[in-house]
Amino acid sequence: MESFDQSLKYLLQHEPADFLRFGSGDQAIEVLSPIPSDLPSRGRDVDGGYLIASGGKRVVAHVEFHRRHQSVEELAVDVAEAQIRLFRREQLPVLSQVWDLYGKREEPFLGQRTLKYGAGPPKARSRSVYQRVNLRALSAAELLSRAPPGLWPLVALTADGASEEGVRRAYEAIEARSDLSPAERADHLAVLWFVAEAEQVPVRAMRVYITEEKLMESSLYKEIFEKGEAKGEARGRVMTLTGMLVRILTHRLGMLEPALRERIRTCSDVDTLEAWCNEAVLIADAEAARRLAEKIQKAPLA
Repeated sequence: MESFDQSLKYLLQHEPADFLRFGSGDQAIEVLSPIPSDLPSRGRDVDGGYLIASGGKRVVAHVEFHRRHQSVEELAVDVAEAQIRLFRREQLPVLSQVWDLYGKREEPFLGQRTLKYGAGPPKARSRSVYQRVNLRALSAAELLSRAPPGLWPLVALTADGASEEGVRRAYEAIEARSDLSPAERADHLAVLWFVAEAEQVPVRAMRVYITEEKLMESSLYKEIFEKGEAKGEARGRVMTLTGMLVRILTHRLGMLEPALRERIRTCSDVDTLEAWCNEAVLIADAEAARRLAEKIQKAPLA
């Protein structure tokens, strides 16, 4: 899912006007500049923040992607908190868009959502309002005909776009864009690839037209690919060290308590595991093994 998230944020970063105009229905929106997306006191970054001109006024545009793991209620509170923090920092009105990645076909494409969190008379209650964008309300054909070109790589998020045919049509449309450089087209194809892969479009089918050579022209694809390789190497090292530690302690103690075995397997810090293994290989007797086991049990989770 990390490649999916990174792809979405890449596309938003490079095509903010396409997102904001299509998601608001206002083609006059002008993106003036990005603003910092980090809100330290909130605990996590927003997916995108921009200073825009809308209706002759300067406004902060705040974009969030609604993923599966977050409830509508949690999302609304997150949006409200981000709005307050952005308003406090930028001293400008805040326009929020939430792109619902997993909406329903029968729901509207655009609609307003409101969180009422204040007490008192209904008309006087404090509230947070955001614009919801539901790509599932569109077909692949509608996205490719109605949406700005910067959003074509999201075809697999439409009602029927998570298919070989939907991805093929988006691929052909992106390849035909003469306004993009070859590297930019490759980046858009990489986003198309990762989003379609996350939506379970068969990789074998996509490789018929989106080749490895084409994807390797994309700086985005290479960055994600290299990160994946590095993480794979780290995971392999963790598995080797945990296996070694379990074998040594089992040999010295005869058996391991399930809690100790689970504690070792849930540690993902390579340096910590290497230190434990270095200590384990020097164990001379069962008493030393028990001391190491107690140390592991009491160690904070990485």
